[in-house]
Amino acid sequence: MSERYLRHKSVPVYDDDDAVEDEIDGKRTYDIKEKLESSKYDGEFLIDLKGHELTFERIQRYGLSDPLRIKDPDGLGMVMPDRSTFSVSDVRAFVGGRRMVDVMECKTQRALEMSMRDFERYFEGSDRKYIYNVISLEFSQSRLESLIQRPKVVDALDWIDLVWPQHLKHTQVEQTNRIHHMKYPKVQKYCLMSVAGCYTDFHIDFGGTSVWYHILKGGKIFWLIPPTN
Repeated sequence: MSERYLRHKSVPVYDDDDAVEDEIDGKRTYDIKEKLESSKYDGEFLIDLKGHELTFERIQRYGLSDPLRIKDPDGLGMVMPDRSTFSVSDVRAFVGGRRMVDVMECKTQRALEMSMRDFERYFEGSDRKYIYNVISLEFSQSRLESLIQRPKVVDALDWIDLVWPQHLKHTQVEQTNRIHHMKYPKVQKYCLMSVAGCYTDFHIDFGGTSVWYHILKGGKIFWLIPPTN
């Protein structure tokens, strides 16, 4: 997502009294529904596969030029926490309440920093003055990593594991994404946490990389736009 920067950045620190409503950064001047209903946009370009059909051999043959949707994950080799019991409180327990996370205020698309403990209180509370969205919690090197296993085909394609010097990755002990403590591109495992009504503006992921998502709880709508010539 758009806030997953690896370079050093200066962002505001969370303050519940911060008057973000005065800002107009990121305000949309177009109607999304109108664009989706336009004859210029064709939404029927997904390829539906079953988990066991998404193999390294298939990607070698057909590439990753079209979006893939896997409704039945059996055969992917993926492991996830129990969706009926796992919560934001568990994320806080596994990455630490003091862990600072980048949070996006959805109305303005403005980024700020919040501790995981503060975000848990916000998420579990009912009085939400602003709509906050966590899209860049990279949890490699944390205890949360032991609960997650990516699809096998992702492991087979990951350049960080295939190309990056492994001795550098093995010396990484810092679980945060502070650039001065990073031994490798720490972009392999993200935990996204969104309340109802969250929105992230259109963007291209860093380096034009292919990404995969698994929705553990709730729902998410993806608006995808094919590249032009």
